[in-house]
Formats: sequence, C-alpha cells, structure tokens
Amino acid sequence: MQVITKNENKILLLIKNNLDKYPEKIPYNKIKDILELSETSLIDLLEALQEKNFIKLDSDAKEVHYLDLYLETKVVEDKSALKSYMLNKTEEDAYVIIQNVISKYNGYAPRYVLEGALLYGELELSPKRTYNIIVSLENKNLLKKVKRADGEYYTI
Repeated sequence: MQVITKNENKILLLIKNNLDKYPEKIPYNKIKDILELSETSLIDLLEALQEKNFIKLDSDAKEVHYLDLYLETKVVEDKSALKSYMLNKTEEDAYVIIQNVISKYNGYAPRYVLEGALLYGELELSPKRTYNIIVSLENKNLLKKVKRADGEYYTI
C-alpha cells in the first residue's frame, strides 16, 4: 500500500478521469491548468508520484506516462501527516521484529541482539532511528528494559 497526500491524490484522480482522452500519457501542462498548480509544486507532486511507482515523468517532453494508477493507496492530509504515518508504520514493523526476536530468546532478548536485528535486519534502521524506536516503544509500555547480572535485556 502506498501512502499519498491529498494533492497527489487529486493528480491521480484527474489522470484516471481523463483516461479516455489521454490513454497512455498526459501533458503535465494540462494537469497544471486544470488543478491550477504552480510549476514547482506540480513537479514536486509528480516526482513524489514517480517515486511511488504510479507514473513516470518525462521532463524533456513535459509528459506524464502511466505505470500503475490503481495501486492500493491511503490518503493523508499533507507531508507532515505522511511523516507521522510512516513513523508509526516503522514502529509497527520494528515491533513485529522485536516480538520475533524476544520469542526466540524465551521472553528475554539481549540488548545487542535486539538492536542488531533492527540495525541489520530487513528494516536496516540507522543507529539513531533504532534508539528512537526502542525508546518510543518503552514509553508506550510495549517494551521493557531489564537489567540482569550478565547484561541488559528486553522483554515484552
């Protein structure tokens, strides 16, 4: 599922509604005129849609080619809501990984193993991001740090 902003959704809806006139591509000046967007904001929105694999932007010909307009989407208000949603999504993914690691260690996973799973596992988080997610999960009482004689451990 792709998470898009309201403005990105407006562009997708405009393209979908004009597929009969423009079956394979649409000039991006047409999008700009219909939605009354500035050139720079239009380019930013189109590049964001290109990164999410909905369209392919041809800047030289000033055309938008369609890749997959019907990907499953979730529409959020703006970029700040998008960041917030993605943060929560990353926390959810990290929590699933943490649950798996802790279950392999009979309820208490060593700190270095847990952090290593987040740093070098499928999420490949940065050290700062790993720390922030662990602290966030601790603050939400989803994760608990336990000190034992042989080191620090985490449990659910």
